[in-house]
Amino acid sequence: MSKGRGISSASFLDLKSELFKKENEFKKAKDSGKGRAEPIVGGVKRADKKPSVWAKKNKGVAERSARDIELEEVSQQTVESARAALERKSKIYEKLQKGLHGGINEKQYDALLVDFDKKAEAGESFESNEDDVDESLTVPEPPRDDDAEDPIVEYQDEYGRARTARRSEVPREFLREPEVEEQEQEYDPNIICEGSDNPEGHFPTYEPSAARLEKINADLQESLKDPLQHYDASRDNRSKGAGFYQFSADEETRRREMEELKAARNETVEERQAAGADVPDISSQPEGKVLSRAGEKRKRDLEERRKLIEAKRKKADVNTLAADPV
Repeated sequence: MSKGRGISSASFLDLKSELFKKENEFKKAKDSGKGRAEPIVGGVKRADKKPSVWAKKNKGVAERSARDIELEEVSQQTVESARAALERKSKIYEKLQKGLHGGINEKQYDALLVDFDKKAEAGESFESNEDDVDESLTVPEPPRDDDAEDPIVEYQDEYGRARTARRSEVPREFLREPEVEEQEQEYDPNIICEGSDNPEGHFPTYEPSAARLEKINADLQESLKDPLQHYDASRDNRSKGAGFYQFSADEETRRREMEELKAARNETVEERQAAGADVPDISSQPEGKVLSRAGEKRKRDLEERRKLIEAKRKKADVNTLAADPV
């Protein structure tokens, strides 16, 4: 029986077409480079190569990134609050430069380091007359009293007319509060004094009244609300070092204090020169490395020891020459 018995021509054509199809697929895969990158051994795909060092991520990267995002949000809030405070201060300064009230009381205005009245008299802060607007051409609208911190007040201008405006927009000369005369200190029954009121002889005690406590608390809250509070070294209760000197805020007093300091320094220099002090002035020291007294003493000791050894060596050489026969 022949081997090809039972195979028809149709089966042979199907096999040939299937072979042609596989050859085309293999050729396309070879041209695209896919056929040589994935060798198969024993029907099992090889494992991928070990990842490189640069592909690895450090431990805690995700936690640090999340923490950085939180810190960035907090810092952004701080920046926004600082910007809002600076904008509020700038508006107050602009109003003060224009001669307006600015929304601060007399105590806060007196504590400012800038003399806005002097700047206004010098003509540095007022706007030009070109910016003035004819009030008769505009219809005035009554302001709405919706701001508790900057209420609406009524004042009298330089022509005797009654005006209504915000307290921060009223010129300071029209909003001067009457000075209250100092009253004599009244008797306070809460203070126990020595004598007839305190026969037991105890130490005097002080118990402030509720009204006084409320006044102290109100003054404290008023000082905390001051938007123009700057650093004042006189209120800083700590040791600032031997070289610290608190100058006065007044220009004449400050100039006099500086002259007294210079005179005291000149007197000290003269007394040191008269006493023959050998410590030179710091400004007159030569540039370069300056040896201390201990270093100079050590250097002198080494020099004396070197001279002593040299003298002994010379003496030994002389004795050797004298001992040699001629």
